[in-house]
Order: sequence, then structure tokens, then C-alpha cells
Amino acid sequence: MQIATLANLVSATTVLVAVVFGSLQVRQMSKTRALFTSAELVRTMLTAEFAHNVRIALTLPDHADPALIVQNPEMSAAVLQLGHVFESIGVLVYYRILPLHLVDDLMGGYIRQIWRKVRPHTEIKRKELGIVSYGEWMQWLAERMDESPSPGKIEGAHLSHRRWRP
Repeated sequence: MQIATLANLVSATTVLVAVVFGSLQVRQMSKTRALFTSAELVRTMLTAEFAHNVRIALTLPDHADPALIVQNPEMSAAVLQLGHVFESIGVLVYYRILPLHLVDDLMGGYIRQIWRKVRPHTEIKRKELGIVSYGEWMQWLAERMDESPSPGKIEGAHLSHRRWRP
């Protein structure tokens, strides 16, 4: 009788250890995935092409006439490329692979500004193409950042994080 009880106890302990270990592994994999994805986000931002496209898109006025984009091939290419990047980031935030506030801290200013500038163009493209999903994740991301901005975006990182210590 005591051997059976001991065997059950060992079995239960083994299962408990496996569940705890598995949970820790899943948590670690999630953190690793987020770190890797964050590093890729930074790498995306540090290219000459990305910087060039941001610089071009930022010359547009807020709520720009779509013709300013369509009639300028360089502007059109820049807006399209940035849209692809911001769409991808929006999906990664939605699936919680990247935290919203991390993305906001890294590139929220660019995303908000460029969305304000290209929104009319995006809305017209949706109608022209008959695709309601055109630019959807960029819009979703900009709206979520407006609704829940990173603390550094409200008063500036230099103020909101001034008590940070290494």
C-alpha cells in the first residue's frame, strides 16, 4: 500500500514539475520572441531607405490632398513602403508580439504624423480598389496609440521617465 502511495506521489510531483517547467519555457519563448521582434523593428528603422521615406512623407501637409501623393512617384513609393511597415507593426501589436507602448516609444511620432497626412489618400484608395482592408492596420495602430499613448508621449520621455535608474 505504501509503495502505491509513494508511486502516486512521485507521479503527481513529476507532472507538476513538468507543468511548471513547461509554463516557464512558454513564458521565456514569448519574451525571446518579443525581444527578437523588437530588435527587428529597430533594424527596420535604422535603414537609409526608411529614413528617406519618412523624410519625404513628413513633407506632406496634414490631411494631404491625395493628388499630392498620386502625382509624385517618389512620394507614392515612400507612402506605400511606410504603409507596409506600419501595417506589419500593427498586426504584431494586435497579436501582442510587440507591446503597444514599445512601438509608441520607438516610432509612435512617425506613425501618428504620417497617418494624419495620408488618411485621405488611404480612404480614397479603399474606395477605388474596393478593399476596406487597405491601410487598416496602420489606421488601427495610430488610433490605438492615440487612445493609449505611452507615458513618454504625453509629457516627453525626458520628464515622464526622469526617475529611471539602471
